[in-house]
Amino acid sequence: MRLVRQNRETGLTPYDMVRNMSRVFEGLWPELDGTQEFQWAPPVDICEKGDSIVFKAELPGIPKDSIEIEVANGVLTIRGEKKTEEENSGDTWHRREMRYGSFTRSFSLPLDVKHDKAEANFCDGVLTITIPKEEKALHRKIAIKG
Repeated sequence: MRLVRQNRETGLTPYDMVRNMSRVFEGLWPELDGTQEFQWAPPVDICEKGDSIVFKAELPGIPKDSIEIEVANGVLTIRGEKKTEEENSGDTWHRREMRYGSFTRSFSLPLDVKHDKAEANFCDGVLTITIPKEEKALHRKIAIKG
């Protein structure tokens, strides 16, 4: 037999405290009920490599045909849409945490990139955009003469 101690001040067991905290956090993210629209955006990592800038966006469940990539006026923009699963009248949802709908992510690019040479690859739900840097922007060592 295992004894569970109650807090002297509140009279709650540790289990009660965890359950109450869960209820508090659940209230911060209300469920989708069709009347609310949530803005969501996929996470994006940006890495500057020696000769390029690489953007990686997590886009699970989004078909390649639903993604648009555009570079204009020094700004990279990624747009797309994740469509909601079809609901059957007999379904009973207990929790809906996955977000659906349109998204747009925009990023300012440095002036020293070759935006016309940008390439995009989509594999396993990850969109990778590689934009090479101008030759003049690459770092190089300078030999000292004399």
